[in-house]
Amino acid sequence: MAGVVVLLAAAGLVVPAVPAYAEEPVVDVGVAVVGTRLAANRTDKIAVVKVSNHGTVTPDLLALDYDAGDVDFGKVRIDPLLDECDVDGDEQDDRWGCPLRGEQIPGPGETVELPLLVIKTTDQLTEAYRATLTVSVTPWSDGKPLTDADPANNVDEHVIELATVSGADLTVVAPDITREIDLEDAFDDDPKSAPLNPGDRTVASAYVVNQGDWFAVTLSLRMTLPAGLTFEERDGDCGTSPDLRTMTCLIEPVGLTTREGVQIVFPVRVASDLDAPATYPGGSVTVSGTNLIDPPDEDSARRDTALPPYLRKVSAAPPITEDVDPSDNTDEFAAVVTAAAGGGP
Repeated sequence: MAGVVVLLAAAGLVVPAVPAYAEEPVVDVGVAVVGTRLAANRTDKIAVVKVSNHGTVTPDLLALDYDAGDVDFGKVRIDPLLDECDVDGDEQDDRWGCPLRGEQIPGPGETVELPLLVIKTTDQLTEAYRATLTVSVTPWSDGKPLTDADPANNVDEHVIELATVSGADLTVVAPDITREIDLEDAFDDDPKSAPLNPGDRTVASAYVVNQGDWFAVTLSLRMTLPAGLTFEERDGDCGTSPDLRTMTCLIEPVGLTTREGVQIVFPVRVASDLDAPATYPGGSVTVSGTNLIDPPDEDSARRDTALPPYLRKVSAAPPITEDVDPSDNTDEFAAVVTAAAGGGP
């Protein structure tokens, strides 16, 4: 299928999102955690901490605090994977204070997605283990905390779970569409780009990683673009909605073994009559794995993906039809369109 390409690393994904525009200054930041359920035979996983700016101003600093006081470190540990964190705790290092500065701070309408490493520290579980991790964010400017317009979304109490079930565990990250990028350059590490203007062609991307302990033979994907953007091409493995804003694909075989991933890229067009500068929210991508099977080994799984769709090796175990952790199977994105004199990458 056109658009499905390279394997990507499962760690260190930091995806900035989009600016919004408003007349009255409003301070409103929020935080949400996804992807903290580990499959039975996984020893670690990269979860995602989403820090969003719902306001109209950008603070000088964001104080991101992690409290794992409820967590039994004999079973599981976490690591924010951020620089400059202060670590504290009464009996164990279970609290982190991490400052976000500069490009780590989302501007108005933006979201940054930060990695959170979850590490299993026991192999003696006989039943699922659950504990609560609390993550909070506080905006600062001029050396003092700011009053947040909606403090309710400044804290997320999220359950970490060491599951006793096996299966694939797909994580998806969809960057916001902020630049004009040629399809031919889209798979480069640092593609040539230009500001995104009305009437431009660019790409919509998604990154899918399997963080489970089984692998997915097929991959189902549904991507919806923000209003004002449409898919340019109909792919043979995909169907589009009548308004060309939604693409639904069944990718078979994809054969995502543990820690493997793909980048998916589709060419899209920005409507020539869009108002700019403006932010257009409403984009989303959802993935699921089908025919999730337990391969004898990683090499066998990779060999299976080279077989024709109607022929592949399977284990004696029955397929599992559910994702171990569906909380990270969907990601939202938006498009930022600027008013400029045009010009390509």
